[in-house]
Amino acid sequence: MSTEFSARTRANNIKTLKTEPLDVLVIGGGIVGAGLIRDLALNGGIKAGLIEQGDFASGTSSSTSQLVHGGFRYLKHDRELVKISRKEREILQRIAPNLVKPMPLAILFYKGDPYPLVGIQAAAYYYNYLSKTGKAEKSKVIRDAQKIQHLLGPIATDTLKGCVIIWDSTTDDARLTLATLKDAHQHGAVITNYVRFLNFAKQPDTPDSGNRISKITAEDVTSGQRFEISARKVVSATGPWSDHVWRKDPSYDGMPRLVTKNAQGIHIVLPRCGKEDASGAYGLVISTQSEMRQGGKSRGIFILPGSHNTSIVGTTETTPEEDLSSVRASADEVAYLLSETQRIFPEQTLNNDAIIATYAGTRPLIAENQDRQGFKRDDFVSRDHLITESPSGVMYLYGGKLTTHRQMAEETVDHLATFLNVPRYCKTDTTPLFNVSVEALNGKASHASQSSVDTERLMKRYGDGYQTILKFINDDAALAEPVTPSLPFTKAELLYAYWGEMAITLDDLLWRRTRIGWTPGQGLDVAPQIAQFLGEKNNWNQTRINAEVETYREHIQWLNFNL
Repeated sequence: MSTEFSARTRANNIKTLKTEPLDVLVIGGGIVGAGLIRDLALNGGIKAGLIEQGDFASGTSSSTSQLVHGGFRYLKHDRELVKISRKEREILQRIAPNLVKPMPLAILFYKGDPYPLVGIQAAAYYYNYLSKTGKAEKSKVIRDAQKIQHLLGPIATDTLKGCVIIWDSTTDDARLTLATLKDAHQHGAVITNYVRFLNFAKQPDTPDSGNRISKITAEDVTSGQRFEISARKVVSATGPWSDHVWRKDPSYDGMPRLVTKNAQGIHIVLPRCGKEDASGAYGLVISTQSEMRQGGKSRGIFILPGSHNTSIVGTTETTPEEDLSSVRASADEVAYLLSETQRIFPEQTLNNDAIIATYAGTRPLIAENQDRQGFKRDDFVSRDHLITESPSGVMYLYGGKLTTHRQMAEETVDHLATFLNVPRYCKTDTTPLFNVSVEALNGKASHASQSSVDTERLMKRYGDGYQTILKFINDDAALAEPVTPSLPFTKAELLYAYWGEMAITLDDLLWRRTRIGWTPGQGLDVAPQIAQFLGEKNNWNQTRINAEVETYREHIQWLNFNL
């Protein structure tokens, strides 16, 4: 049976953080912090905890292109990173096959595009050579425009010269982060969201730094209460917020470690562009033309199949105009992505009215003076990572990306195990994220006979948590009712998000746990009913219920301000 991971769990974990010193405290509940705490928990012999200032994955880790990929465009600059990324993709597909799913990508080539088709074809063969995923994922080139259109849907063919098919993987980044954290929780890690790092507490100098206990001051965001957390080692896995932590480090030397130039990436969610055949939908990669018309350099963007018959289009490379916690799509960025998508799908009407949702994130790009590879940052930004330790003993994880989070964690825990003088057993490349038996996945679970519930979908989405959801329905058949006729989510799943996935707010549920915020209407029509239902089940008073709805509405209005 799935382990509880709820607001009650959170409260108990905060008590533990207040009273029991840790071996390692991880700051940051995005995908990198999640990977790190999971590796620490699976290693054994290490008491580890994690705090996140907002909801899990509420920053960059829920705002990606939803890809686990080798980084085809990095082949020209950083083949070693591509090799590592391809290997990590294979590992993630193996340990989380229901979350990380293979997806074909069609790289389109039109007259005037910057790279010749034959060059893309050669790079694709090499890209495939780096993968061990089998014959089903072999790259191929198609030069017949009509065949390409038959495969991909009503794309523009007037100047189409061909396309190359490669394979990467798609995922729901927020759910991958959550599954990773839950696995760490089930192996004993002390994890909580909505706890903000405030500062490092002053420590007396001791001759034996290996036994030194570091302390930080933290704040429970939901109550405003402040408290101290003690740990032998503090690790910052805060992505683009890393310099916020570094500036409070007693060793801070005034030198930032990250850059924000070209770090913001936005995406727009549209009704499905293209088509879906029996083998699934293709993602598209196109070379943009907007920059070339102004004498600049073309760049690549994705048009990817999303859930619930949508497409995700992105991304951009701009400089955030606001605080990192407040990044959102600008009118110019939206117009840019719409224009390029309209060029590829001329038969569709793609304007602001067609946009279902927008979202934005900031990449943790390493500053040039910190880049161990010595890359020149004119037209290429490395997605490599860097693990450092400040003179005061705080460890920092810089850079990286969703695909390589597990390897970043493995390297970090190698160092931590040596520091803590404990045996090192990395199990994250072989231990599944979903604890579901083969019999269950084959439809032989004891509850699978319930015809009113799509048990297979629940298994794939929640792992062993499906058993708890079915128990909720067994106890109250009304919980099998869908939240809305247009979406598959049941009321029991809403309850499970709070019992088994540590959702705290309505926004957590609609924007990250279910992605209802990424569907037509963005959940604004059903938010009051959902909040009322959750309020009755979670003992929220009417003031809390109204506030949750209003906060979610304000979030959506703010995101859509520039549309």
